[in-house]
Amino acid sequence: MSRKSDTGISPTFVPMLVGFGTIILMLGGFSAWAMRAEIDGAVMAPGRIVVDRNRQAVQHLDGGVVDKIFVQEGDIVSAGDLLVMLDPTVSLSELKIVEGQLYELMARRGRLEAEREERDTITFDPILTEVADRRPDVQALVEGQERLFRARRDNLDKSVTQLANQKLQLEKQIEGIDAQTVALDRQDALIKEETTTQETLLEKGLAQNSRVLSLRREDARLAGLKGELTSRRAEAMERISELSIQLLRLHTQRREEAISMLRDLQYNEMEATERRSALLTLLERMDIRAPVSGIAYDVRLFGPRSVIKPADPILFIIPKDRPLIIAAEVDASDVNKVSPNQEVILRFSAFDMRSTPDLIGRVTRVSPDVFNDQQSGRSYYRTEVELPKSEIEKLPEGQILIPGMPAQTFIRTGEHSPMDYLTKPITRYFQKSMRDGA
Repeated sequence: MSRKSDTGISPTFVPMLVGFGTIILMLGGFSAWAMRAEIDGAVMAPGRIVVDRNRQAVQHLDGGVVDKIFVQEGDIVSAGDLLVMLDPTVSLSELKIVEGQLYELMARRGRLEAEREERDTITFDPILTEVADRRPDVQALVEGQERLFRARRDNLDKSVTQLANQKLQLEKQIEGIDAQTVALDRQDALIKEETTTQETLLEKGLAQNSRVLSLRREDARLAGLKGELTSRRAEAMERISELSIQLLRLHTQRREEAISMLRDLQYNEMEATERRSALLTLLERMDIRAPVSGIAYDVRLFGPRSVIKPADPILFIIPKDRPLIIAAEVDASDVNKVSPNQEVILRFSAFDMRSTPDLIGRVTRVSPDVFNDQQSGRSYYRTEVELPKSEIEKLPEGQILIPGMPAQTFIRTGEHSPMDYLTKPITRYFQKSMRDGA
């Protein structure tokens, strides 16, 4: 038989009452908490720092042979830092040859311009003069053209002098012919006068016929001499005209030759100038410098004398001043909860979780179509998350984010009460049952 207290109440009643009261209070408190408390919801997705959009390739347009390497994997570089120096030996040799050709053409141009304009001295290009002052080989080219100019000018002067002397001799011959012609004219006048007198005397019988005939023969001889002198004078005048033409031709021919040679030379000089400019530009590119500040990685140089192919990447730099892009793989069933500008919590398993803070990024893009993993068969939507520079700076010293590093992303979907999480499976079950029953 159970015992009762003097009041008629069982001894176990009070503890049971307290127990039931406690349970009711706990259930009530939990229900109130479940309906009022808010828990952040998030879509979890694995991710990885994207390589292509977070790196700057360092390339060389022309390629070449490596002389010195100043960068190693993981080095922090600043924009403009010297990374690699190429061997300039071949380009320098070619430049020396091209410059020799160019300076020779410039020296020839100076001489030909002086000949074209019939100057007494050569005025060389200022660039050539400046180079000649510090390079003996170029000075020798200049002096060689000056000697050639003087020799050609002296040869022209000799030819001109020779023709001028011939012309002067002919002019003197003409003067002699003219003097002889004047003398013959006087003799002819006297002969004619004497012939007239003798003919008058012959008519009167006071002179001999032989004398008259002799005077007439002399008159004819003088006429012949005058004709010969006239012919010689004409020949001398013609020869003087020819010499004048030759003198003019000497100067004209020299100018025409200079003009013709200048025309061809200027084209060759332009071609050599362009080639020299291209070689100088190539030599300036012998020093490969960092295009941006950041971290060097994937250095593909094996040491001095390595060969770089044109436009091939030789290393990559992860810029410091650009936001990182993390590509997250959101499960196809959760993609409806993700949209651009959503806040994302990022954790990197490569770092110590105890000393590494969570970083905050934002969704910038969700792929319009699904991707399929061929190995696992998993379907996912590629979601790009941008991590700003201000968040990267929160990492402890020595921790560096590099392309390819895995990341765990938590894409916030908003706040929900615990009751929502408890009732959602039941609600979905009844909704599905009602659809199946219908």
